[in-house]
Order: sequence, then C-alpha cells, then structure tokens
Amino acid sequence: MTCLTLPPARGRLPGTATVTWLIAQRAAWESMQDRLSLLVGLFFGLLVPLGLLVVLVLPAAAPGEPGPELSARLAANLLVVGVLPAFSAVGIAAGQFAGEKERGLLTPLLASPASNGAIFGGKVLGAILPPLAYALLADATYLVGAAVLLGPASVGLLSPGTTVATVLLVPAITCFAAVVASLISSRVRTFNAAQQLGGLVLAPVWGAVLAFATRLDEWGALPLFGAVAILLLLDIALIALAAATWRREEVLAQQ
Repeated sequence: MTCLTLPPARGRLPGTATVTWLIAQRAAWESMQDRLSLLVGLFFGLLVPLGLLVVLVLPAAAPGEPGPELSARLAANLLVVGVLPAFSAVGIAAGQFAGEKERGLLTPLLASPASNGAIFGGKVLGAILPPLAYALLADATYLVGAAVLLGPASVGLLSPGTTVATVLLVPAITCFAAVVASLISSRVRTFNAAQQLGGLVLAPVWGAVLAFATRLDEWGALPLFGAVAILLLLDIALIALAAATWRREEVLAQQ
C-alpha cells in the first residue's frame, strides 16, 4: 500500500479541495486494485441485475399489454441493483481508518498539515467512488437487460421523474453508508470491529431501503427527491460532526 504524497508546495500548502481529492484518489485506487473487491463489484454490477430480471421481473411480464405489477417491479429493482454495491462502501471505509491505523499506515497522513475535514472528506469520497462506479454499471446492465428480455417498450414503463430520482437516491444512500462507516472506523482500533459495527448499525438502513423500493411506483418522484435532499444534508452534517469531534492526536499517541 502506498502512502499519500502531496504535491510539492512552492510558498504555500495545497488547498483543502486538492488534498481531499488526492486522499480520495488514493483510497479509490487501492480499493479497485483489490482482486476480491473487484470481483464482488462486478458480481453486483453484472450478475445481480440480470438475475433479478430473470427471477423477479420476467414472471410479472404477462402476455399482451404490460400491467402495473411489471412497472412496479421494474422501478423497485432499479433502486435495489443500484444500492447493493453500496455494501462495499462499509468495507472500504473500515480499511481507510481502522485498517490503516491497525497497520500503522495512518500516521504519516495524520502528521501532515491536512485538516480533519480534508482527511474525512477524502476518505469518505474514496469509499464512495468505487461503489458508485459499480452502481452505474448495475443500473445500465439492468436497463439494457430489460430492453432485451422484455422489449424496448418495457423501459418506457418507468416514469422519467421516478427514474431520475432513483438514480440520484443511489449516491445519496451510498454516501450515507460511507459516512457512517467512516465515523465508526475512525473511532475503533481494528478493521474487523469497524466492519462488524458498521454492518450492524447500517442493517436497519438496508431494510428501510428495501421497504422503500416496494413503494417507489406508488409514491412518485417528489418524495424521492425529498429523500435525496434529506440524505445529502445529513451526510454533510455527519462529515462536519465527525471532523470536528475526531481527535487525531489520540490516534497518533497510540502508534
């Protein structure tokens, strides 16, 4: 694992946005290089969407005019296949704080002039980018698969507003999972503890998302856009809280 290298400063230090992006790039690149993470991501991005189409959507495609049940299943599974890759954000976030601390790799970054906000923002963003890439692949696979297996008209059953709101809801949920997992990971000692606690805390969230998916076709786009806005505001508040309350000196003292 490589250490973060900040660009040489000529008279002044890099800005917060630059440092945040460098930390995020490193975190995302290391995750994408892990073979197991890559295989899991491709599994969620390719096999799961096609499996859901065959097992859950095709049975609802009765001969003749497509009914409301098909439309509801198409909308629900569009959200599900996009959110499933967010599970990997928990493991990535656990490795970025607790995992690096456990291996003694976090110390150089904590000893750098990078602010708490840049560190948290970068590591959260780094835990979000790979799952979002797999989510994009999953949704594209799902929509193309629906067009091939059910006919192009099936994709037209999805309301444009609901589809856009669903696509926006995926990064909002992924970001929330990464923020919560990072908050936990920054305060425990081991990778396993961070992963287990993160999974336990987020379990009700995954259940709520699945329940929410079953009502997508009934509620329409407006509640979805509202959920996106609430999640994004909550993400920002959690990052600010985590950065403000984290004591990096205590971590350095433990090394």
